[in-house]
Amino acid sequence: MASLFFELSVEMDDGHTHKVIADQRDIAKWEVQPFGGPFTEFDAKAMTGMRFLAWSAMTRQQLTTLKWDAFNDACVEAMPLDDEESELPADALDPGQTVPSA
Repeated sequence: MASLFFELSVEMDDGHTHKVIADQRDIAKWEVQPFGGPFTEFDAKAMTGMRFLAWSAMTRQQLTTLKWDAFNDACVEAMPLDDEESELPADALDPGQTVPSA
């Protein structure tokens, strides 16, 4: 199970909203974009970054066929979900008990 998730709420200008989960695959795409950069510096471009992660996750999950520029124009907002809105189990980032060694 992946250990780095971004649960995002995405609102499009046509009124549709989506909840998506971005993960390391989407972050890796962000890092190689000309406007992206190292994930350790994500905060410096957080608004564009959240929108890009939303687009990447929505593309991967077949929720949009828009190319990045068209999606960026049509996206009203992409924001992290509050803990109360989260659909991930509370222990989603807990790898659980390790297997005893032989």
